[in-house]
Amino acid sequence: MQQQLHVFLVEVRTLIAEARRDQRLAETEHRPVPEVERRIQYGIGAERRTVMVHTGNCSMGMARSRPASREQAAQALTQGVEAWAIAGPPRGRGCRNPEPAEQNRLAAIERERDDAA
Repeated sequence: MQQQLHVFLVEVRTLIAEARRDQRLAETEHRPVPEVERRIQYGIGAERRTVMVHTGNCSMGMARSRPASREQAAQALTQGVEAWAIAGPPRGRGCRNPEPAEQNRLAAIERERDDAA
């Protein structure tokens, strides 16, 4: 009898753990993913220097890029890092021409870079 109760207890604990896991998964699935406005691409090698600033929707260099705040992007631009979307029309696969609102944001970044220089 005691052995049967132990088996039953283990089974109940397993079901509770599975229910909690399923609940956590359901909560994370419904959490909105924040949009990334800017990404900083890093180079290959030990130093991994900053190579380029991209808009958040650009897929060029995605494997070696990380999301960046507005301040991080502005700092990189003031240090002479190239800006992919600002330097000219996007030419890479996955980069689209910026929409008007995005163009305004990019122009603001460019003005910040000019003001800081």
